[in-house]
Amino acid sequence: MRGRSGGHYRSLGGTGKEGGGLALRWAHRGRDIIIGSRSPERAAAAAQAMNDRLGVKKVSAASNQEAAERADIVVLAVPYAAQTSTVDEVATHLQGKILIDVTVPLVPPKVTRVQLPPGGSAVEAMQKRLGDTVRVVSAFRTSQHTIWMILIKSWNVMRL
Repeated sequence: MRGRSGGHYRSLGGTGKEGGGLALRWAHRGRDIIIGSRSPERAAAAAQAMNDRLGVKKVSAASNQEAAERADIVVLAVPYAAQTSTVDEVATHLQGKILIDVTVPLVPPKVTRVQLPPGGSAVEAMQKRLGDTVRVVSAFRTSQHTIWMILIKSWNVMRL
């Protein structure tokens, strides 16, 4: 991160509810955000919608690899089924960085209950997979995207 006011966050999977909510909140607080996605069109549409809501261009779109390459801090917010393949896609760009993993091991059809992988922790498994040069952190797993949106609405009211 580049100081308290200028850190560059990148969200891999920021087109969904969790990653999008976090990206919008951080952009609202002045962070430059790049939303990475496998679909450039989805990333561009999500970034445009966030910028429209913010009234300022703080969010841009890129491929997952480009977003991870340009990151100071990378946020992984994808379905559990895509966690490993997404990280494998960008692993070389994560070296020396912090990876905040928002992924919760929910496996359909029982998405109301966490289904721990062998070994007990998806984040520990990810840390082992990436090695010691990447700091993997688990965060925001119990936060609902609706909370991020409510906070944005509150800030908009407070700015009036």
